[in-house]
Amino acid sequence: MKKYLIKVSLFIALCFVIVTFTMLKYGENIDYFYNKFTTPQAKSMIIGDSRGMQGVMPSIINKKLAGSDFELPMFNYSFTIAQAPIGELYNESILKKLDKNVTNGVFIISMTPWMLASEKENDNHKGEYREAGEPPHNIRFVNMNPNYEYLLKNLNYFHFQALFRKSSTMHKDGWLELNNLPKSPEVFNKWKNTQSEIFDRMIDDYKISEVRLESLDVLVKKLKAHGEVYLVRMPIDLDFLEKENGYYPSFDKDLQVIADNNDILYFNFNPVTDAIDFKTYDGHHLDKTGSAVFTNLLCDSILKYNNQLLQNASILR
Repeated sequence: MKKYLIKVSLFIALCFVIVTFTMLKYGENIDYFYNKFTTPQAKSMIIGDSRGMQGVMPSIINKKLAGSDFELPMFNYSFTIAQAPIGELYNESILKKLDKNVTNGVFIISMTPWMLASEKENDNHKGEYREAGEPPHNIRFVNMNPNYEYLLKNLNYFHFQALFRKSSTMHKDGWLELNNLPKSPEVFNKWKNTQSEIFDRMIDDYKISEVRLESLDVLVKKLKAHGEVYLVRMPIDLDFLEKENGYYPSFDKDLQVIADNNDILYFNFNPVTDAIDFKTYDGHHLDKTGSAVFTNLLCDSILKYNNQLLQNASILR
């Protein structure tokens, strides 16, 4: 019995060492979220769903805003719509990840109608949330490397076969880079049709949540104590935009009200103009090229606004 226990213990220890080595060296390729919980607390943050996770690049923001007074580096703490719609759970995790000593960070909140929606059977007033039990909400330690808590609680998110394909890379700054992008119009249309069907199901199954809208206002107020906050609606294809506007007609108005009440800006990059080519790979997720174009434009918008503030302040002196 003693020998058996020793063998089992050695086997478990060996597995533990192998998994630890694999996550330290290849975690960026086998899990979309792992790196987000192995990095230090963030000074500036991108918040949102998968559009923000793939479409806003911290590396570009760090370069473009390097000459400003913002406290950098930027970190992308976005997830997917299944894990992190706006709400008290996401708010709590964001504040865990935030460096509380920051006073002049920059916080970009990428908003979609689905970020404010809940499944019809869930009563948010009673604390019923579809994202409960999912990362990042089931993680207490969000800046530990290696992060064994994440490993134990979210092993189902690991795709070890992806180590060989390397179809995606979760960068240390939280930006998700997809590498297996459509190589033909036929594949693009197939992916787009799949996403359109997902939109249709969400339209049937989800309702807009006043609780989530109130949570957005709470989040903006808390982040404002640590720097500048910007609400952003990222560019998507017109047919997807029409679906979203039909589902939530007052979306832009509601975001503008929150922006006005908190004295912040709401950047709406829709509808897309022909002058700027925001390339998506499925109609509403920007590909790597589109992400770079969009992030540069977003930085230019932020810098332009802040330069205007400085000019106005100098005139008043």
